[in-house]
Amino acid sequence: MRAKNVTLFQEYRACRVELDETAAEKKIKDVIVRNVRNGQDNRLCAPVFADCSGVAVLAKLAGAPIRSGREARAEFGEGLAPETADAMHHGNTVFFRTRMADRPVDFPKIPWAVEIAKDYADLGGQLCEPGHENCPGPFVGEPKPAPTLNAEGTFFEKPMDLPCTHFWEYGQWMDAVAEGERIRDHLLCAIYGTFSNVKTMESEKNANLVLDWVAFVPAHGEYDRIVGDYILTENDIRGHKEFPDAVVLNSEAFCLHYPGDERHDFRLKNWIWDVRDGEPYAIPFRCLYSAGVSNLMMGGKHISVTHIAGSSTKMIGNGGQHGIAIGAAAALCKKYGATPREIGKAHMDELREAVKSVTA
Repeated sequence: MRAKNVTLFQEYRACRVELDETAAEKKIKDVIVRNVRNGQDNRLCAPVFADCSGVAVLAKLAGAPIRSGREARAEFGEGLAPETADAMHHGNTVFFRTRMADRPVDFPKIPWAVEIAKDYADLGGQLCEPGHENCPGPFVGEPKPAPTLNAEGTFFEKPMDLPCTHFWEYGQWMDAVAEGERIRDHLLCAIYGTFSNVKTMESEKNANLVLDWVAFVPAHGEYDRIVGDYILTENDIRGHKEFPDAVVLNSEAFCLHYPGDERHDFRLKNWIWDVRDGEPYAIPFRCLYSAGVSNLMMGGKHISVTHIAGSSTKMIGNGGQHGIAIGAAAALCKKYGATPREIGKAHMDELREAVKSVTA
């Protein structure tokens, strides 16, 4: 907001794209954005655009090629990929926080929520405090053992650095955007219903338990991905593949969520946190611009990656690195009157120097 060369349009939503019909390749001419408070439309014109929406909204409006769901293992030879391709993706997550008060706290009867939660009464796996290891938490029944490494010693449940004690996910087989409110409401019912169960099934033990905070806006997991001139894979990340157009580094583990609890659809069946070798890996610039729209770049969880690779590149810090790269590339596009693809072919050294000057 302090930058003199930035105009910030807050509380606007992209609702339409107009293409340049005179261009030899598909090209965005302008984007129509609507103010969500008063309905006013603005037309944003530019030589180059960047989709950092997280759900590929601009790419979809422009008709750019998109990948959805999980690729089959044979397509890219990825060890973590399923045998058969399907439409599953990461769901939406609602965060909430529980705590023990110093006195008993009532909770109302909510049959509309218990209908979704059914008999689920487990608040185990909560965080003792933000950034620290998971602890058992209040639940009905025998204590569960603490999370441990699997037989290979590579997968474990990772604590989350968040101001919450729980994070529940749902909607892995649904349209995360079109059905976003339905996903959120289902999770809210699951949370409130479970809390009600915990409070009533062992009322004396959990008399002081408080549902301290519940997020109203769900967090989006990985969803659709924009296809670029290169699709980054699990093997590229594991093998630290060298790219002639490497522009930034990413890091973090492969974080994969699997739905499928047999009785309670709002709980995950499994969660994989594969730390691989823990070393950073390169992101080629070809993963940061669209293969089908000549002046469209992208940064964040919907860059050009497979589902497995995207489970690592989706991390927030990684998206920040994409943003630095495409911001520098946008300046070079304007400087040379070039497309992102042309910058990648003729000006990579200058792009890397520009990125280095920002990240140094």
